[in-house]
Amino acid sequence: MRPEGRPRGRPAVTPSVDRADLGWSVLLTLAITGPLLLGSGFWLVGDMVFVPHQPWKSAWLGLDGSLPRAVPMDAIVSVLTQVVPGSVVQRVFLVGALVLGGVGIGRLVHERAWYARAAAIGIFLWNPWVHDHLQIGQWAILCGYLALPWVALAARRYRRDVRAGWAPVAVALTISGVCSPSSGVMAVVVVAVLGLRRSWPSWSVLAALSLVANLPWLLPSLLARSSTVTTAGVFELFAPRAESSLGVLPSLLTLGGTWKSSIVAGERTSAVVVGLALALTLAALLGALRRARSGPAAAEVRRLAVLAAVSLAVASVPALGGAGLLEALGERAPALALLRDAHRFLAPAALLLAVGLASAVAWARAQVAPGRESLWTVAGLLVVAPVLLLPGLAWGAGDLERSSYPADWQTVAERIGAEPEATTIVLPWAGSYRSFDWADGRAVLDPAPRYLPGEVLIDDRTFVDGVEIASEDPRVGAVTLALGASGPVDVARGLRRLGVTWVLVERGQVDQSVPAGHTVHDGEDLVLLDLRTTTDPGADPDPLRSTARPSHGDYAPLVITGHVGAFVLLIGAFGRILRPGSNRRHSSRR
Repeated sequence: MRPEGRPRGRPAVTPSVDRADLGWSVLLTLAITGPLLLGSGFWLVGDMVFVPHQPWKSAWLGLDGSLPRAVPMDAIVSVLTQVVPGSVVQRVFLVGALVLGGVGIGRLVHERAWYARAAAIGIFLWNPWVHDHLQIGQWAILCGYLALPWVALAARRYRRDVRAGWAPVAVALTISGVCSPSSGVMAVVVVAVLGLRRSWPSWSVLAALSLVANLPWLLPSLLARSSTVTTAGVFELFAPRAESSLGVLPSLLTLGGTWKSSIVAGERTSAVVVGLALALTLAALLGALRRARSGPAAAEVRRLAVLAAVSLAVASVPALGGAGLLEALGERAPALALLRDAHRFLAPAALLLAVGLASAVAWARAQVAPGRESLWTVAGLLVVAPVLLLPGLAWGAGDLERSSYPADWQTVAERIGAEPEATTIVLPWAGSYRSFDWADGRAVLDPAPRYLPGEVLIDDRTFVDGVEIASEDPRVGAVTLALGASGPVDVARGLRRLGVTWVLVERGQVDQSVPAGHTVHDGEDLVLLDLRTTTDPGADPDPLRSTARPSHGDYAPLVITGHVGAFVLLIGAFGRILRPGSNRRHSSRR
């Protein structure tokens, strides 16, 4: 009996890169990232901050005592930008991840005909989850999402044979952990749900691989003695929200519902559009249900359904009255702060929708017969529906223009770089996001810590709907007190006592008084002040560096050991996969 949805006479397709899958993935990727590829400059929006050359800092490996936000991804970006410009690195990450994500979904449903695979690729690459995280600028988390098909493929192999499958799982888990802590956690859950068997080796090997793969961010998190995690009110602030009058559940069921309503695509505010998207989700679920009843993939689809249900539950709890409970639990277990942006954990549900929609398209095609040619239209609509229902994702989500840093930034970076041990603070001291005229006025995370060498401290408080989320860095409070002194000279003295050498003032932001100091650079966009000419540096202690942060030597060997362990695991796993004859043995077990 031929596989369902595959034309008669067509040989079974092995799970390799299909030209149709690659072509469709590239086409959708170009439709999204086209504006970025047509000229120089960067996409700077939200958390997506790339700079021409990101200097190396111990923080990139989690050695500075702070909570790891982009460890070790920032380290990788820093190394790469020493070889090629940051604008190229950004393009490679975004375009490469999107294309690989599409190809991965194609391999996940490789037994389907090309049009069914096209539907799966379409709904996986073109959906509100992708749109919203691109608009928020969470590019690393987006990369982790796009790695999920490969995680699922590794889990499939692991379930068949632990000995043959541990290496692909190790690679998938390590790469996901590099993307972000939440991506690392999601990858472990995906492998656990899809790949575990009722055997001790299956569980023990996965536990060991999961631990080692996530050590680069896990160890700095456990050893971040100079940072504090707050969960007060955060679950409610970052809870998923309804996009239309249909409510929050229909938004979540269609992979929407982000907490940041200002970046939602305009069409998603229409109840009609969300309702049609809900119909598409229903078609995918019916396709998955049909697939789960029988056939060789039935067990896997049932596991995908469990995974999707867990993802939906985690994402919806804060929005359905569970924020208070999570906050209470977070007071006792601060690690729950990882779940504060619950919407991102909806990501694994996209795997079920992709597999289910491929099955629905295959079913519609199978019903085509003389007199029923109109069903071709149904199949075609299911393929293009994700794009038709979300045109706002096209061409850089409609409003992502390229931006270039003014010359002031490089001038200041070179001046500060002459004294790499100096500490810089950035004014205005009013939160971590900026709105620069040269960046099209979009809210973007202050690029100073990534652009400037040395220790750069910004006010990392976050403001959501007028509510302040406290800083996790105790140094921020110390600088805030110093800035509150009565006059510019007293402010300068207070900052010098904290070990601050430079004050960078970013023009065009909210007004704020500046301390007394020697103006080293006065440009159209940036002003750099040297505080050492105002006070006597020899008479002042340096507690900002010496007491607010633990010594690197306290735990650096342990953290570095974690990085080395994950790297050795990755290299060893790749070596196992690429060993001559390895792929042939794996193919024989399919």
